[in-house]
Amino acid sequence: MKIELHLHLDGSIRPKTISELLNIELEEAIKASTLQTKAENLKTYLDKFAIPLKVMQTKENLKRVAKELAEDLKKDDVIYAEIRFAPHKHLAGSLTLDEVVNSVLAGLREVPLKTNLILCMMRDDTFNNNLEIIKLAKKYLHKGVVALDIAGDESAYPILKYKELLAIATKENIPFTIHAGEADDAISVKNAIMLGAQRIGHGVRAIDNKEVLNLIKEKNITLEVCPKSNLDTNIYEKITNHPIKKLYDMHINVTINTDNRTVSNTTLEKTYQELAKAFNFTDEDFIKMNKIAIQSAFISKKEKQELLDLLIK
Repeated sequence: MKIELHLHLDGSIRPKTISELLNIELEEAIKASTLQTKAENLKTYLDKFAIPLKVMQTKENLKRVAKELAEDLKKDDVIYAEIRFAPHKHLAGSLTLDEVVNSVLAGLREVPLKTNLILCMMRDDTFNNNLEIIKLAKKYLHKGVVALDIAGDESAYPILKYKELLAIATKENIPFTIHAGEADDAISVKNAIMLGAQRIGHGVRAIDNKEVLNLIKEKNITLEVCPKSNLDTNIYEKITNHPIKKLYDMHINVTINTDNRTVSNTTLEKTYQELAKAFNFTDEDFIKMNKIAIQSAFISKKEKQELLDLLIK
């Protein structure tokens, strides 16, 4: 049984669904939505989201995509997932932000699997648009939405630019995770923590800075590590170069995630197998990381206990 904390909806749409809804050949849909070779960097990796986003502009399509992802998660033996997406990316048609969120929630609820949403503010978006996402998260908090995120090209848009927005989120008691330490250095992780992030999306570059590693431990911060996408965005050449084992051995709160199941052509099961082969992780190690994921989830103590009971039964 597995927990998934870092998972993008638009990066995890089935190519078959893209093919059907855009009326293109399956091979073309796969090529457009799945990385064929390593990306040059995060920016070129993010280019793979263009085609999936074309699909996700109606209530029906959003509902279908969400439902299918929940089905895929269930098949991957996931018992809880926090799925993130940027509502502003789905307004090319005539939808409102409320309709976008409600359509995704409706799709997820069709599958008997515990899921929640994290709403993404985007680094390249305007202050007012991102403020709207904070208000949206507040409106749906504990009604299917559990947190906020800031996503996008982190090296081009340093996290300190969003200090005011994150102060507003903190004042509204909305928890948040931040993408950091992926395309940017260890100091981006430090800055994200100082701005109030309870979890860090990726965070692997923290390995380069002892002070940042100590801060992560001191503040009990959890890293949402996505090994396959870190290889795909060319941070590390091969899996054995990835710092996940070093971080785990340092007793950093490490969790394992897919990031984008379609773009990176992966599942949690596949990721676990690759990590076991590369680092000799055992079933006990994976259980421990899933326990960390449960304790770090943006849910109540009661819900965490229910998941822990499921995990270890």
